[in-house]
Amino acid sequence: MTEVLDEERVKTGIRGFDGLVNGGIPRGNVVLVSGAAGSGKSLFCLEFIYHGARDFNEPGVYVTLEEFRDRFIYNAKKLGFVDVDALIGEGKMDVVRMEVFNLDRLVGSMEDLIDKYDARRVVLDSVSVLSAFSEKPDMVRRGILDIANMLKRNNVTALFSCGVSAASGHNFGVSVEEYVVDGVVTLFNKITDVQFVRAVGVVKMRGSSHSDFLHPVMISGEGLAVLAGAAFPDNFRV
Repeated sequence: MTEVLDEERVKTGIRGFDGLVNGGIPRGNVVLVSGAAGSGKSLFCLEFIYHGARDFNEPGVYVTLEEFRDRFIYNAKKLGFVDVDALIGEGKMDVVRMEVFNLDRLVGSMEDLIDKYDARRVVLDSVSVLSAFSEKPDMVRRGILDIANMLKRNNVTALFSCGVSAASGHNFGVSVEEYVVDGVVTLFNKITDVQFVRAVGVVKMRGSSHSDFLHPVMISGEGLAVLAGAAFPDNFRV
């Protein structure tokens, strides 16, 4: 496998994660972040944009197809990201809610945002929503592919979030997302006796070596942290 040079790595800034992907996500990759409710996927995506804006001088846009902008920013500050408003005011990041009525229009609107902010990072939360706006899976498949290709043309590193059924482990919506993207990161939230246990695994990461193991995840007032090397409870099963 040909390794990507260090300067082409995009650090997420998420504690403990970048070490799982040889120092960061290869620049220009589109990565699917999937997980059940409560697993931390929205927080993972938020931190990717936030740390890019605050720590790595990489402007970013968080595109949400579900949550209202003000509510999202309020929740981000409650989680400890108190300077989100300042970063938005400085033009280093933004949170934009888009209505999905036309997939072609969505692609164009996202590209306009990239141009407006000179964005190097983009989150689309969540691609699961796209399937609700078309009865034809082929149209959704084409729409997701068009978005991914647009991001690559602009050399943007991006995360797509995707809901997963806690019961079945299957993605909500069309399963093609995994074949369109360059990487897949899966977050788990499982009950062991009377305790919730979170974990993360890198299923694939094109252009990079990566950890082949699951790693425990902790969520606190400082955000999400991957506890690489920590042990799971004996009864933990995914």
